This record gives sequence, C-alpha cells and structure tokens, in this order.
Amino acid sequence: MDYCYTTPSGNPNDDIRYDLFLSCDKDPQTTVIENGRSQQGRFSFEVFRFVKHKNQKMSTVFLHCVTKLCRADDCPFLMPTCSHRERRDAGRRTTWRPQSTSGNAILSAGPIITRSDETPTNNSQLGTPNEPPFQLNAITSALISGMVILGAMSFSLLLCSLVLLRRKAPTSLVLNGIRNPVFD
Repeated sequence: MDYCYTTPSGNPNDDIRYDLFLSCDKDPQTTVIENGRSQQGRFSFEVFRFVKHKNQKMSTVFLHCVTKLCRADDCPFLMPTCSHRERRDAGRRTTWRPQSTSGNAILSAGPIITRSDETPTNNSQLGTPNEPPFQLNAITSALISGMVILGAMSFSLLLCSLVLLRRKAPTSLVLNGIRNPVFD
C-alpha cells in the first residue's frame, strides 16, 4: 500500500481527508503491521471523528488505500525503502503523487460509524453498548411456552397414533384353519 487515508464520504476524491500513512510517513496514531511483504497489507489506527461532524450524534469515516497490484514473488520489491533522509523529506509532502499509475488501484471500505461518545459501532450495532441484544418480555415468553407445549402435544399424539396402528395390525398374514390343496 502506498497511501491510506480517510474521508467523511465514500468518495475517495473528497477534498476533506485525513492521511494515515503515505509511503514512509505515517500518522502517530497509525500502526503498520504488514505492508509489502506479501499480497496482504495490515494496519490499525485509532478511530476518530471529522470536525465537520462534531455537532452530530453519529459520524462516518471511509477508508481508502492506494495499492500497487503485485504477484506474490514481486511484492517485496515494491516495498518503500525508508532511510532517515527520506523520512524527513516525506514529512514535507502533503499530496500523494503516484510513481507509476499502471498497477495502482484504490480500495475503499466503510462506513466506519462512530457515535458522539466516540464508541465505534457498525451499522448493526447502533444501540447502547451494554444493552443485551434481545430482551424477553411477557408476551414473547408466553408465545414461546405455547409453541413448546403445542409441539410436545403434537409429538405425543403422533406416538399414540403409531402405537394404536401397530396394535390393530395382524401379527401374521397367514390364515389358519383352512387347508388349500392347490398349495400342497
């Protein structure tokens, strides 16, 4: 990955952005775990809110990364080589300029949704964090109990029906008492 940044919208060309890392220069809150050693890149950063969302209950952050596509054997050759001089110079760069656009791709993910108390959530977890996901009330409890009782009664009726059918069935299909000379 050459460059990863966040925007408040899903548009990777949004003018409002926060840079996570650009080649060797990275934000202090960003940790690069793996980048360029394989076909996988991993990093982490602290979740934040954009200033334009400061008065809103929820804020959205979209993640965008400019990557170079590579074969597994070629990935290590695309790793940035960061010397101390380049790190100092990288701090002066404010915009990303692709070195070669032929193999670059922008990957986007999101939204990452944060609430005003800065607790990160995803779209399905917008409730309070300590609330149990499902509360059993009296009506739901009665319906579940009724379904269990109905199921038990149905199963009992099925068993009784099977027992009665077996009792009425003749134990032997051979008729006794009448001799048939044809079958001798």
